[in-house]
Amino acid sequence: RTGDSVIGQVIFRGSEGYRVDIGTATTANLDALAFEGATKRNKPNLKVGSLVYARISLAHKDMETELECLNPTTGKAEGYGELKGGILADNLDINKCKSLLEKNSPFMNTLMQGFGFPFELATAMNGKIWISAPSTSQTISVYRTIMKADKDGLESLNDEWFADIED
Repeated sequence: RTGDSVIGQVIFRGSEGYRVDIGTATTANLDALAFEGATKRNKPNLKVGSLVYARISLAHKDMETELECLNPTTGKAEGYGELKGGILADNLDINKCKSLLEKNSPFMNTLMQGFGFPFELATAMNGKIWISAPSTSQTISVYRTIMKADKDGLESLNDEWFADIED
């Protein structure tokens, strides 16, 4: 849907933009100028295989899906753009993704209270979550926890689970 955030992988790089696999039947188009501060002389340098966090700017059954890596109201990136490092959790329940995006999300609050270290999440409405933490082991811990909650439910994330997770 127009306005939804998605995570995709660049599968083609052209002179004017990129083709991005967002997990749908067709690929999406990401214009090279659809980034904060991008100009004809100053474009992002995404490579094939790069992950991007983008917003669907156009979605119609008879047209190609269009993406942008900025908030159209402010013109600022606001978290959109290339995702570097981290781990991608894929094929997650859309309702879990929605619950992470809710204001005062019980799922997000459980994650934030459970870990004693900072981490970043990019949550997308195409069932993907990108996770990054200061160390590889911490990133994997957050990944395992999200996957457990996706499979076994939020109630499975008790104090015992977090006690077994490495900081």
